[in-house]
Amino acid sequence: MKVAFVVQRYGEDIIGGAEYLTRLIAEHMIKYHEIEVLSTCAKDYHTWKNDYKKGTETINGVLVRRFANSKKRDLNKHSKIQEKAFFTTHNREDEILWINEQGPYCPELIEYISKNKDNYDAFVFFTFRYYPSYYGIKEVGNKSLVAPFAENDPALDLSTTKELFMNVRGIIYSTPEEQNLIKAKTDLKEEGKIFDIVGCGIEIPEIITEYKGLEDKDYIFYLGRIEGSKGCYKLFEYYLKLLKEFPEIPSLVLAGYDAIGVPKHDKIKYLGFVSEAEKYSLLKNAQFLIMPSPYESLSLVTLESMGCGTPVLVNGECDVLKGHCIRSNAGLWYQSYDEFRECLNFLCSNRDILNKMGDNGRKFIEKIYTWEKVEMKYLHLLGELVKK
Repeated sequence: MKVAFVVQRYGEDIIGGAEYLTRLIAEHMIKYHEIEVLSTCAKDYHTWKNDYKKGTETINGVLVRRFANSKKRDLNKHSKIQEKAFFTTHNREDEILWINEQGPYCPELIEYISKNKDNYDAFVFFTFRYYPSYYGIKEVGNKSLVAPFAENDPALDLSTTKELFMNVRGIIYSTPEEQNLIKAKTDLKEEGKIFDIVGCGIEIPEIITEYKGLEDKDYIFYLGRIEGSKGCYKLFEYYLKLLKEFPEIPSLVLAGYDAIGVPKHDKIKYLGFVSEAEKYSLLKNAQFLIMPSPYESLSLVTLESMGCGTPVLVNGECDVLKGHCIRSNAGLWYQSYDEFRECLNFLCSNRDILNKMGDNGRKFIEKIYTWEKVEMKYLHLLGELVKK
C-alpha cells in the first residue's frame, strides 16, 4: 500500500509538536507500507519561510517530497483576519481568508495531490487547522484520514472546520478528550466514519545515563517551549510565590526553547536545549514533571515522563492532561495557586506515594502507548479505509 502523510513541516531538526509525532509515526509505519511524506519547505511555523530545499530527500528511510510556499505569512494581516474569523460576526469567505493566511500557503502541494491522487492508496493529514489539510482533504476526502491534534481552539467553531470533518473518511484521535471535544464543537457524526483513539508510541531507552550538568539532585522538571501559550508565565508566578512561603522546595529546572525569558533566580535553572539522552536522564531523575499548558492534544513529554516512572503535575484546565492523570493514577492536577501549592507540597513530602505513582505511570504506558499497539491501530485504520 502506498500512503501519503501530509504535514505542514517535516524534518529531523523540528523537535516537538505534531510534526515530530508525524515523523515518528512515518518512521515506524515504513516497515509495513510505502510511506511518502508530502510537505512544504517551511521550517519556521510563524512565517512559513522556505528554508528547506524544494524537491525530494530521504530521511531515515522515508521519502519526503517538499513544495515551496508561495508566500510568507504576514503576521499583522494574519492577526487581524484571525480576530475577525474567531471572535466577530463573519461569513465563510472570512474563514477561507483565515485558512489562506494561516498557511502554509502552498498551492503547489495541493496541485500535486490533485494530479497524483490516483497514485496513492491513502492520504493521512496531520493537524486539522492548516492550509494543506483543508484543501488537501477537499481533493481526496474519500481516501483520507486526519489526525487532528485538536486543542480547545476557536478554529474548531468554524464552518470550514465542520466541512473538513464532514469530508474526511476517517479520524485518528489522540485521546478520548480530543474525541469528545471535536464531536461537541463540530457536531461530528461518527456513523459511517472510520475512527480510533491511537496517540503515539512511547519508547524509553533501556539504559539511561546520568545527566552531568546539574548539581541539584532534587528538582522539578519542565521540558518544552517556554512561552505564554504553554502556561509558563503562570508557572513562574506560582513557583516564585511558593518559594516565599516554602524556601526549601526543590529547584525548578527547565529545558527547551525560551521565548519569554526565564526569571533570574538561584532556584530556577535553565539548561537550554538538551539531547535525547539528556532528556531521558532529566525526566527519570526528576521528582516530577510540571506541565502547566492549558492546551494540549496529547503531550508527548507527559507520556514520556510516565514511561520513565516519573509522576506529573499538570494544569487541570487542560482536559487531555487531566485525563492522562485520571486514567494512569500517575499524576495530580491544579487549577489555582492554592491547589498548585498543596499538590507540590504533597508530592515533595510523600516519597512512597511518589514512587507508587511512578510505577502506575510505567504500567499505563506499557498498556496503551507501546509502538506495537499504535502500529496495529494504524494498520487497521488504513486497511478499513482501502477496503471501503
